[in-house]
Amino acid sequence: MNRRKPRKGDLYRHFRGKQYRVLYLAVCAETKEEMVVYEEAEGEHRVYVSSLASFTRPVNRERYPDAQQEYRFELCRDVREMKQERQENEEDMILQFLDLNENEERAEFLQKHRAVLTDRFLTVAAESMEFTENADTLEERYAALMRFLRTKMKYESRRLR
Repeated sequence: MNRRKPRKGDLYRHFRGKQYRVLYLAVCAETKEEMVVYEEAEGEHRVYVSSLASFTRPVNRERYPDAQQEYRFELCRDVREMKQERQENEEDMILQFLDLNENEERAEFLQKHRAVLTDRFLTVAAESMEFTENADTLEERYAALMRFLRTKMKYESRRLR
């Protein structure tokens, strides 16, 4: 077997389309065979056990000629890579936001990226505009920051006339 052994936390896609997260690698008490304990990543989160050999086996092309994958379970993405990528994306977003000069641009940026805003991003954004946060949830913090920006846009544009 030249495939990488599954690790705890890895996310795999079954050839039928569902995603599963590896919970543990175990050993059968009777046969000493290596087993993979995994759960559905979505839905009911049922827990399953398969032998390592079965888990890493190629798809049976005679039974499933239309299968899109080569193996029964294929690694979606390494969890550590996904965390690293998320951090890099967050840092890129922060730098993009800090490069904006106009309040209108900042408000537009926040609206555009609302679905992916993080706690850290909102903290940096608020501090960069000298806004003191006092809300608890991400949604409340976002709303407060947007109100602050709208107020700045309203009064700063009048002052410049």
